[in-house]
Amino acid sequence: MKNTLSKIKHPFQLQGSLNKPNYFEGWYFKQVHLEQDKTISFIFGISTGKQDPHSFVQVIQSNPLSTAYFKFPLDAFKVDGQAFVLDKNRFSLNELELHLHQEGLIIDGILYYTDHQLLEHQIMMPNIMGPFAYIPNMECNHGVISMNHHVNGTLNINHHLYTFKQERGYIEKDWGRSFPKKYIWIQGNHFKDPKTSFMASIADIPFLGLSFEGLICQLDTQHKRYRFATYTFSKMTSLRKTEDGFELEIKKGSSTLKVTAHIPDSGELRSPHLGSMIKTIKEGLGGSIDLILTQKGQPDLLLTSDHCGIEIEGYL
Repeated sequence: MKNTLSKIKHPFQLQGSLNKPNYFEGWYFKQVHLEQDKTISFIFGISTGKQDPHSFVQVIQSNPLSTAYFKFPLDAFKVDGQAFVLDKNRFSLNELELHLHQEGLIIDGILYYTDHQLLEHQIMMPNIMGPFAYIPNMECNHGVISMNHHVNGTLNINHHLYTFKQERGYIEKDWGRSFPKKYIWIQGNHFKDPKTSFMASIADIPFLGLSFEGLICQLDTQHKRYRFATYTFSKMTSLRKTEDGFELEIKKGSSTLKVTAHIPDSGELRSPHLGSMIKTIKEGLGGSIDLILTQKGQPDLLLTSDHCGIEIEGYL
């Protein structure tokens, strides 16, 4: 019981196992090299589905946008204390060591993560999923690990060296059986104020034979943290397609958050279905978002971030 509660409170930990059938688990690390206009994300994961069980690293990078998939045997994934090892690669909350080699893409390097901007924990909100975190066997669980942190180190990508000095990063993860049949995901932490960060996820959630639209959204500023979620009686009240993306509104009492997402380009990533990495989604990694927070009908915050991750599947 104690171990289960620790996992709920600290979702970076391994939530399942290599022996759990029809299961996936993935850790998402995003970092931006601002001076060279480079955004790159790494997704470490395991897939125990009946179709081709394996472990993997997915890579998506912008400018130019490209994706890659590195596949390894399932048992190449190891737990090493507070870290995880996948073949010659290693990742933890504080460090990422990469040695990814295949035709067309070679990545070597070490990145160090410090000054993590973590979520606050309460009994009914042990992680971003709130009380839903206590419900076992959800189709897809979501964990926000670090809304914002510093990134230092180097990456050698196809013999091009990127040196990260106090750059910004983001860490989250997903685990369960399958991605939702429709969902929206938005993340950005490159606002004018470096302490401001934002993430939102809206998805169709199967529950007790029915389904509902689940919402989790966090906006952190230098002075205040805002949580919009299904369990805080928040909901998406509108969604419409725009010329280069989409626009949505979230309401919570007298507060309204308007989010406009701009997606210049998107790349294909693999996603899980019944634990097998057989579906395809598209992520726009070099997008931008505009946020307008209104309190009692009066604009309170006007914010803009670039270098954003944006996905929309099954909506519009």
